[in-house]
Amino acid sequence: MSTSILRRLPPGLFALCMGLVPPAWSAVTASPRCPGAPSSEPGSDATAGDLDGASQDEAELAAALAGERREADRLRRRGETAKAQKGLTELLNDDPADAAARVLRGMLRMDECDWEAARKDLERGLKDAAGLADAAGARMWTAQALRQLLSLELTQGRSEAAGELAGARSKDLAPAVDARDAWVLARTAGALGRREQRLELLRQGAAATCGIWEEWLARARCERALGNLEAASRSLVAGDRLAASGDGPEPDVLAELASVYFEADGEIAHPEAQGRAPGVLYKQALELNPRHGPANLGLYELNRFNWNRQSRPAGEILEEWLRLRPASIEGLLAGAAADLDDGQLVAARGKLARLQELAPGRRELRTLQATLAWIEHREADAEALLNALASEDALDGRPERELGRILCELYRFGEGRKFLERAVVRDPADHEAWTQLGRSQANTGAEKEAMASLAKATELAAGRQNAWRFNTSKVLERIHSRYVTAAAGAHTFLWAPDASKVLEAYLVPFYAQSRDELSARYGFTPGPVQIEVFERHRDFSVRSTGFEGFPALGVCFGPVVTAVSPVSEMRGSFSWARTSFHEFTHVIHLGLSHNRCPRWITEGLATWEEVNREPSWTRNMRRELLDSRRSGELIGVRDLNRAFRGPRILFAYYQSGLWCQMMIERHGFAALVHLLEAFDRGLDLDGALAEVFHATPEELDRRFAEFVDAEIAELCIEPRWSSAFIARLQLELPPQPPTAPGPRQRWLEDTLSLAYGHWQSGSRIDAEQVLQRLDGAGLTHPRAEFLRGEISMHAGDKARAIEFWRKGLAQGGEDYRVRFALGRLAVLAGELETAATQFRAAEGLFPGYDDPEMSAETALADVCTELGKTDEAMEARSRWLRWNSGEYEPRLLVAAWHAKAERFAEAQRLYAEANEIHPFRRRLHLEHAEVLRRLERHVEALREYEVAALVPVELDQDRPPPLSDEDRARLLGLQADCLVDLGRLPEALGRIAGALELDPQCETALVARERIPEGSR
Repeated sequence: MSTSILRRLPPGLFALCMGLVPPAWSAVTASPRCPGAPSSEPGSDATAGDLDGASQDEAELAAALAGERREADRLRRRGETAKAQKGLTELLNDDPADAAARVLRGMLRMDECDWEAARKDLERGLKDAAGLADAAGARMWTAQALRQLLSLELTQGRSEAAGELAGARSKDLAPAVDARDAWVLARTAGALGRREQRLELLRQGAAATCGIWEEWLARARCERALGNLEAASRSLVAGDRLAASGDGPEPDVLAELASVYFEADGEIAHPEAQGRAPGVLYKQALELNPRHGPANLGLYELNRFNWNRQSRPAGEILEEWLRLRPASIEGLLAGAAADLDDGQLVAARGKLARLQELAPGRRELRTLQATLAWIEHREADAEALLNALASEDALDGRPERELGRILCELYRFGEGRKFLERAVVRDPADHEAWTQLGRSQANTGAEKEAMASLAKATELAAGRQNAWRFNTSKVLERIHSRYVTAAAGAHTFLWAPDASKVLEAYLVPFYAQSRDELSARYGFTPGPVQIEVFERHRDFSVRSTGFEGFPALGVCFGPVVTAVSPVSEMRGSFSWARTSFHEFTHVIHLGLSHNRCPRWITEGLATWEEVNREPSWTRNMRRELLDSRRSGELIGVRDLNRAFRGPRILFAYYQSGLWCQMMIERHGFAALVHLLEAFDRGLDLDGALAEVFHATPEELDRRFAEFVDAEIAELCIEPRWSSAFIARLQLELPPQPPTAPGPRQRWLEDTLSLAYGHWQSGSRIDAEQVLQRLDGAGLTHPRAEFLRGEISMHAGDKARAIEFWRKGLAQGGEDYRVRFALGRLAVLAGELETAATQFRAAEGLFPGYDDPEMSAETALADVCTELGKTDEAMEARSRWLRWNSGEYEPRLLVAAWHAKAERFAEAQRLYAEANEIHPFRRRLHLEHAEVLRRLERHVEALREYEVAALVPVELDQDRPPPLSDEDRARLLGLQADCLVDLGRLPEALGRIAGALELDPQCETALVARERIPEGSR
């Protein structure tokens, strides 16, 4: 009898037919890889001879039904839930008492996070399994239903119910025999705080004999929980091989193996970790089953741990999973923790409320509720929740550990440290708590204590690696073995000894001045601050984030500032002064708000402070601003904090700064100080914005878009269209233009944007096809000619490109890139005057364009130099420098030009800016000193002459020869001359004596001595 015919039978007749099926096939063979299932298939030699014709038919029917169940479960494990659901439901429609199908559907519904439907199926399956005629089948499906029900209870935080169920049905599970039983019972004991019982069950599971891959998986989980990662990996490899010999590799096994490798290696690249890439395994699991929960959440945790993994931002992975499974308890827990990490309190509250409905008893949920309460200044509520958790398991330090960790993520290191200290007291063997404690100590300036805590964590980890812990330990050791300390007032500096004298000459007074200036502006004076200046960027990055490659130059933790030294491998390319001022601004913000300010606000204010102090310190990301606005991808206020964890981190700095600029221009600077105070009082984003600006985040997003429109209004360049924007256009744009003038013009602009988007993504054919729509509609536009010119240029047809570009200009169009390209082509043709005209026009369309290779100002300067128009060339370079704070050599060039023309004030400003880029250049200090003397700024000139003698030759990129005795004598004479001007005659005489001792004929010393009255010599 075929299964299709069977499904057409009435339920009663179906049951009658099933009653004729031998128990061995009707129950046992229905198992998806269950122990005790026959090794032979129905109809094989082992069975065919023992059955008469009718029994043979029934056996074949039973085998067919078992095959359908196995196929449905295979589809479930491969994420083909609709097909699996359909097959299992059809089986249950034919036989509502089919315990195997019922349990399998319950498992499917658990995968889909349909918790109540899963519970109904599993409870019914448990009941129906008892009625199976075959004792082995009854035992098998009873155990499977029990395991799943217990897992469901634990997932929903119903530990007491799980304990009662396990106790009532203890005879139905065999933990000493089946690792699956041992694993679920150990989890139950752990949830009830029964630690000894849990350990004994884990040991039983780790010692169990395994016959199917599911048992190997459970055994590995027991071994992992006992801390034996090596044994766990061996078991998982064995399970993987067994699975591969059946239906193929299993996502459950691959995801678990990835998690074991992640726990073992902790993202550290070492020889033993070769070939153990957790990210690869998670992705392999997702290729088999894109809906696999553990693989999706594992990949999220992996990317969240190491921000360098930017192939796909962690937040995007989690958001996609929660869109697919909005009731995923594990996903909501991860999301709520991430929201709290990022200060997204509104989103966190929403997820916690949903979790309260789904899993109110979960310890993780109550821990996050305690964390939210603490963040909101409901300290008593937080402590009450923590006490309740401790009463259930006094040795579990994870609640305090998680609260402390999240506070550290929020840069509230001092508060976090208190909870982490409690965590290690509650559970002294928790290596993760010791790691987080070390983090909190390091970032509150207690670095020796931090090194001790991290060493303790390493010891307790028993071979488990952790890249953050390992990297941070190494860099802290390097700091304290390699660097020297300089104390100056409220500041303590750590830096390399060979650079210490020059750094001390500039950074000590700069930080003191920044403290005075910013404290006065904000009405708040911070406490002591430790400033660590790193000679290697990778050391700075590791000290700041735990990993190399962080795209920044400074970080502030509150009482600790980290920064890249001007003698790092990046020397000469950034302003140390800009970095220092930015970071000390954070010291004020974090102190004023007790580290309770969202990151984007403090970063935005610090970025605004940069430009407010020195306009050339702008981040100059106007091109990306224009692109983002045109593509509709400005970052919303609610999402700005999270943007600092993703690939748009640099733009997040810039946009946050513009947001603060907008609010200061419209509401005054005091409003931003009030905003910091509101956060300090515990208000969340919505509450703080409502109190200070009487607006919602969404209203402020609309105002910001209008502000950006004004900022970019004068810029004329084709945007770089985002792929998401182009995808929307493709879906929404009609193929033919409307007839009404307004919509027709909009259609024309959107069609051109679509054509450009295709071209920018590398699809010439699609771009040309879109342009043909315009031709078919009889429409023309300068942008179309510009694009045709770009396509022609790419094909090597310069003449045709020029023709199209000139045509577009003649039609009244303008574009920076077109003008710049025409200028470049004119240079190649030797038409320098024409080139200069085009570059001037380009500069007018986008002054200070951020790409040095496409800078109209520098291109114009080069052309004017060739034409002998030195003044115009230098003026163009000066305009370029207004947008760029990290250009050292051009500043010296323009400064010398000003000095030659005796514009000493302009020259001095540029020399000072160059000094804020690379103070380890002897020539710079000498030239700067001469200009300062002409301005009669003798104190500063004296400093420059002094520093010129201090610059280590090996750190000077000009590679000057070591100072000879004559050179040192000359510098002492020049210093003496400055001291004479300052009336500090005894000091001057001392320098003169020192100079003449080195060189009795030293002219500068002799001149200085002549200027001292004879009676004072």
